[in-house]
Amino acid sequence: MKTRINRRLVLKGILGGATVGVGLPLLNVFLNENGNAYADGSVIPTRFGTYFWGLGLTDTPTGGTRWVPQTVGADYEITPELEAIAAFKHKVSVFSGFRAIPDTRPNLVHWSGHASILSGVAPAASGSFDGATLDTRVADAIGGATRFKVLDIDASISRRPISYSTRTGTTFASPDQTPLALYQRLFGEGFQDPNSDHWAPDPAIMLRQSVLSAVTEQRQALMRSVGHEDQIKLEQYFTSLREMENQLAVQLQRPEPREACVIPDMPPELARAGSVDVVNNNTRVMARLLAMGLACDQSRVFNFVHTGGTSETYVPGQSKIYHQITHDEPTDSQLGYQPETSKLAGLVMEGFGAFLQELDAIQEGNGTLLDNCLVFALSDTGYAKIHSLENIPMMLAGGASGRHKAGHHVHAPGESVTRVSLTAMQLAGAPAGEFGSGSMRTARPITDVMAS
Repeated sequence: MKTRINRRLVLKGILGGATVGVGLPLLNVFLNENGNAYADGSVIPTRFGTYFWGLGLTDTPTGGTRWVPQTVGADYEITPELEAIAAFKHKVSVFSGFRAIPDTRPNLVHWSGHASILSGVAPAASGSFDGATLDTRVADAIGGATRFKVLDIDASISRRPISYSTRTGTTFASPDQTPLALYQRLFGEGFQDPNSDHWAPDPAIMLRQSVLSAVTEQRQALMRSVGHEDQIKLEQYFTSLREMENQLAVQLQRPEPREACVIPDMPPELARAGSVDVVNNNTRVMARLLAMGLACDQSRVFNFVHTGGTSETYVPGQSKIYHQITHDEPTDSQLGYQPETSKLAGLVMEGFGAFLQELDAIQEGNGTLLDNCLVFALSDTGYAKIHSLENIPMMLAGGASGRHKAGHHVHAPGESVTRVSLTAMQLAGAPAGEFGSGSMRTARPITDVMAS
């Protein structure tokens, strides 16, 4: 039987006549017998996030592919465009053959695919979704006890911020676009070190909460004085205020210690050119900051955009951007696919590999941060040259705290993408019995990748 030691224990001594304290790392004695929770009963939290990249992976006019494994089930083989994630094959499940089904609605290029996956509803118009995105449902279930309910990050170096996270369908989140901006959000003003010996409620936060309480009272009075339609409009608006109140309440509570939490150094600003190597480097740096933000329990839910649907990345020395190449490049008659397009797809996957590497580098409990995460990676299209909604690439990475039976390839031609979405939500801990509408409505998660 293990000797129990309080995980809040600080080693204290005298240095230069002053008392100093040294926190302890995450030791085995802090954990239960299974290594998946703290000995005092508190649980190592599960984290959930989406990872988006534009333009899919490479399919061919004849129905071939450069990314779909031939092997179905466990121990699938690594294909040319999945080389970058080979080291994480045992932690990544691959889903192929799934499609977005717009029913009577049009295929809105670079929009219908991921809108269907994330909201469960084929959109009526580009630029908006017809429902909330699944990350918000997961955040409502697991993200309320943290400083930031959802973190939104855009590593694309795009001319405009890119986010595909929404509660209303029309208003999307405002992502951090640079490593410095993300660092300041996570570790700047308002950050409380969960392992600090000294903690006191921030008076500024207490004041803001008091102000919001007054606003809440006014809100209630206003709601009583207007008609039903205005009440609906106001309720949507005041939802954000309630969320702010909840987050301020979290910041007025002493945070739980997180032994994996180490405050990183402030990053430098990076180059802003949109070449794929620069975007991948941006992805790595921002993933490193995100990983430590998760380890420090600043948030448990995130959305990460590598590139938008109409990706403007390019290979250094190449005059055309990725989006243009997918349309202009002919299929090589001997190879049977678009070689430059496939090369870029492989480089884009290097960004995803770097992202997973940063999450997996942090030891947490008897595994890594990635083992306690579920990352839902997805794109917007299958065969980009024709904006296909067939065979849209999707992956689930991480262990989801033991709930994800990772390392599988699931091939389901013609099945709705929402089956993967529903599976992701359930693995992340959201109470979702069904997801989607019309032909994409489903109550069937993919049990092949769900631990019994």
